[in-house]
Amino acid sequence: MTVRAIAGLAALNLGLAVVGTSFLWAARGLPRWTDVLRLSGLGYLLGVAVFGVIWTQLLVVGVPFGGWAVLATLVAATGVCGAVGVRRGRSVPRGLVGPPTGSSLSLFVTASGIALVGLLLEALFRSARLQSLQAFDAWAFWVPKAKAIYFFGGLDEQIFTTSAGPTYPPIVPILDAAAFHAMGSVDVVTFHLQFWFLLAGGVAAIAGCLYRHVPPWALWSSLLLVLVVPRFGEGLLTPQADVLVDLLFVVGALQLTLWLRDGQGWRLACIAALFAGAALTKREGLLYSALALGVTFGASWPRRRSAWPRLALVAGIVVAAAIPWRLWYRAHDITGEAPPSLGASASLHRALDSLRLSLDVLFDVSLWSVVPFVLLLALAAAFVWGDRRLAGFITALLVLLFLGGAWVTYSYPGLPITANEALNPIVRYTGALVLLAGVSMPLLVGSAWEDGPEAPP
Repeated sequence: MTVRAIAGLAALNLGLAVVGTSFLWAARGLPRWTDVLRLSGLGYLLGVAVFGVIWTQLLVVGVPFGGWAVLATLVAATGVCGAVGVRRGRSVPRGLVGPPTGSSLSLFVTASGIALVGLLLEALFRSARLQSLQAFDAWAFWVPKAKAIYFFGGLDEQIFTTSAGPTYPPIVPILDAAAFHAMGSVDVVTFHLQFWFLLAGGVAAIAGCLYRHVPPWALWSSLLLVLVVPRFGEGLLTPQADVLVDLLFVVGALQLTLWLRDGQGWRLACIAALFAGAALTKREGLLYSALALGVTFGASWPRRRSAWPRLALVAGIVVAAAIPWRLWYRAHDITGEAPPSLGASASLHRALDSLRLSLDVLFDVSLWSVVPFVLLLALAAAFVWGDRRLAGFITALLVLLFLGGAWVTYSYPGLPITANEALNPIVRYTGALVLLAGVSMPLLVGSAWEDGPEAPP
């Protein structure tokens, strides 16, 4: 039964990767099989986002969820993306290898980095294979919602309105329910491997997005540093929404950063899908997306006539994807997503305490190791010797994310000023900031290493 369950999960995630790769082929084109391999992680995350967004809308309107329905969705989404690609004249990938790139030393570093990351993922696979359901939020409401979708074929009103976190979007329960169908049963031990697939896909997506833009030593050292951060090590395979929303947002933010450099339109299609998925994975996803797009509007001011309409379209897609779920829970008299009226609690004292708490959490080495400190060095190097526009964009986005965390604590008077995760979500919120910091370091260091100092304006 376990072998059957693992094989079913592998087939489900392969189907998601095919959907996302088809989306990428239609949007970008994949001229070589090496491009398919390099961008397979990005394709997988796109497939997860597209599948989750589609099924959120279908469940809201009452379409029954089941194993055959999941399979039909994967086939139909792949077919639609394939038809769009054909209409746009995309060619079938050709060639197994591209022209050699980089020195022998760079190839050795890349091979070593892949091997080390692979060893770490293999160890995590063995850990996930027999991990029990322990996390409070997982067994309190994330998994019960997935069971409701699996057994009842939809958004069961009793479960979804009375469980904790009733306003939390449903992509993670949808993926869990699809995993149950793929495994053939509600196996709450083996299904932890679904979160291993999400992690492996996210790591591959980050590496694939950055591979041609940064030195290999900067890419793999930063990626390994992030993967061994204590807080991430504790929660990478926890069946909750934190890791997925962070991955969707951070990969989308990386695409935004690269889009500011090269202006390639296919990146905006990917960003729209990833941010829409993030907005329907956890409530913070909508805030993260708004902050990233807001900073990008400002950064693209010199070419605003061409850039702003495209960014507005991306923002419109994200909002449109998020609205049906919010209409559903409001129609069921569920409130509490927006902060309450602050009234007398809106004091300068609480604002300063909230900022201090966010700062303490961000620079807590027991949580995030040395990542925030290395980021400061990378930013300094980029401002002095590298791409100052890139450094300014990343700095602005990270500062806004930091202030967003402080605002969450400040705007909900019921949240005490504490880093205790049972009482205040600031640690989970800060995870997205630290992950973005970690994967931005190769771009920052690479700009200083390769470009040299910027010429005076």
